[in-house]
Amino acid sequence: MSERPVFYFPRMLPFNYRVEVFKRLNRRLGGRLFVCSGAPPQQSSLRSITDAADHGYTLVHIPNFWLYGDRVHWQPFRRVFRTYGPPAVVMAEESPRTLTQPLLMRTAHRHGAGRILWGHFSSNNRPFSPDHWADRYRIRQARRVEACVCYTEAIAEMLRPFVPDERLFVARNTLDTDTLFALDEALAREGKAAVRRRLGLPSEAPVLVFIGRLVGGKGTDLLLDVVRLLQAHTPVHLLVIGDGPERAAMERRVTREALRHVRFLGAIKAWADSAPYLFASDVMLQPGYLGLSVNHAFAFGLPVVSQAAPPGGGRFHSPEVSYVEPGRNGMLTPFGDVAALCEAVRYVLAHQASFSEQARSYARTHLRIDQMVDGLEHAIRYAEDPAHRLSP
Repeated sequence: MSERPVFYFPRMLPFNYRVEVFKRLNRRLGGRLFVCSGAPPQQSSLRSITDAADHGYTLVHIPNFWLYGDRVHWQPFRRVFRTYGPPAVVMAEESPRTLTQPLLMRTAHRHGAGRILWGHFSSNNRPFSPDHWADRYRIRQARRVEACVCYTEAIAEMLRPFVPDERLFVARNTLDTDTLFALDEALAREGKAAVRRRLGLPSEAPVLVFIGRLVGGKGTDLLLDVVRLLQAHTPVHLLVIGDGPERAAMERRVTREALRHVRFLGAIKAWADSAPYLFASDVMLQPGYLGLSVNHAFAFGLPVVSQAAPPGGGRFHSPEVSYVEPGRNGMLTPFGDVAALCEAVRYVLAHQASFSEQARSYARTHLRIDQMVDGLEHAIRYAEDPAHRLSP
């Protein structure tokens, strides 16, 4: 195995959900992983320091420069090469917004490094199209690197007409499922009825949960529309885990419309603290865009109900929506149809045990953290092999 470092350049690391992924990947690489990232928009660049002890890998803080909010990004990277020497592999977050990405890939090639792009390879705001300038750019960049790491099989399939199959790898995006599964198993020993009692929830009434930022794109208005319609016939309870700019308006609406049994829990960052609420619930209702909340829900056997993408092929969700198998571990209803969302919730509640079993089984079969690390490691091993090196 090479002793040269492996550099990973994301724009930023806004959350901690990938810490355990990088820890495990670093162990497999013999301590060679350097994660080089900067500050998000509206913040000054972080100090240029490294701090391996707190992370289980080497974290290198580098400057970020943002233009037009977060639409354009420039990330100086040459100091990393000068400080830590020529890498075996350079992996970058795939993004047309990062103007330095082509320069980074060319610099990696000059240092004899394998190159990897890791990401969505498409926009969440519109369908993928080889005729669109941004997607033409994505395809061109994907063809010029030794490996592409995709979040899901669906993304790999999208790239397959343009990139040789041997250079496509899937690292199914997920959370630290070992921790989540352990929490789920501990709660199962306590029992759902006991968990509900200590949370002050009814033993029999249906409990829905929403987890995520309280922003318009998450469907906060539609969430309350569904609850209002359901409560006309069923005493459903709603737990809202999260915070954001829409919270005040949601609370006013709950009061104005006399919606019952709606509890705002605020942001709960520690998984151990949010786990009992997810375990005690029957359905995760998230009418807006889905992301890793799908993984979070499935880890606790919680089926997911949301909307499908708008008609006409438009994008709506993050790639994790592909984990939802309608009729098995969740439901995706026609876009904008409140009545259909209500019916989907009722259907899942009527078959809750089966949906719950399928959700939990899917997480344990397809969403394990080591499967994500496997995909990343396989791509790195492939890219660092000189036999697979491409021209610039």
